[in-house]
Amino acid sequence: MGMPEDNPFAEAFGAALAARGLSLTALRRRLIESGNPVAAATLSYWRSGERVPEGASSHAVVDEIERILGLPDHALIREIPERVRVAPVRPSRSPFSDGEAQSALAETLQLLDAPALDSTRELTSLVVNDVAADGILRRRTAQTMIQSTLTETIDHVTYTLVSEIDVVDRPEITVRGARIVRDHLHASGRVYAYVMKLDQPLAPGASAMLEVTMEEYGEHRSRQPETGVAVFRPIRDLVIWTRFHPDAMPDWLEELESVDETGELFVRPLRPKASVHQARRDFGPGALGIRWGYEGRWERAELP
Repeated sequence: MGMPEDNPFAEAFGAALAARGLSLTALRRRLIESGNPVAAATLSYWRSGERVPEGASSHAVVDEIERILGLPDHALIREIPERVRVAPVRPSRSPFSDGEAQSALAETLQLLDAPALDSTRELTSLVVNDVAADGILRRRTAQTMIQSTLTETIDHVTYTLVSEIDVVDRPEITVRGARIVRDHLHASGRVYAYVMKLDQPLAPGASAMLEVTMEEYGEHRSRQPETGVAVFRPIRDLVIWTRFHPDAMPDWLEELESVDETGELFVRPLRPKASVHQARRDFGPGALGIRWGYEGRWERAELP
């Protein structure tokens, strides 16, 4: 059986055994004599790379192995790959009730040959929205910590923009922590999706930070005075901060939230101010955002 990739501990352990000319049976006997009993199968798994030492008791055994094999302190301990245990992952669910939007999303992902949306999950996300002097969203920056949910290493992730009301266009995107390798805008104008290659591959359960900034210009900018975030599975912490240009202070503000399986939209009035932040913990699946208006300058959108 070949040794799994990215397991420097197994390589160092095997090399040290070979250099000392010590078999696993002899090593296990020495460990038992020193008061560190360990199963023969466990030592075999560690040498083959199928498993790695985890927990305080296993690390104590590795300390003793270093002594028996005449290695410097921590020579093997420091080679143990980081392992993050992934909490149970709930199945993802689309927060969109519009069948056309869901169909367009499925077609777009198929055309892109995109990695599954549930190959990662968002642990935390800070989304900052800047509204321009004309009262329309101009810039959006999301700083997100993602975690791999798969049992194998991944190096590509998929992100999407989906709208049930407004037309989606290709924004100008700046990415940190990854780079866009392909994208697609659906003919319906409902979905834009892009696949990113991560700067560093994600091992099972490992996390990474991504920053994605989107800017919109010209006649194709969305004219809908609203912004929000949709999540397909629960996110630990979600913060949305929307900031208004001094010349575009809204006359009214409303918070929009949809979290249950019925897709019912809850609308709550907010006091108009220069900026508004929304914070949720263990939120989703669902959608959260705000919309605003200007009496006498823009017509107020009708409530759903």
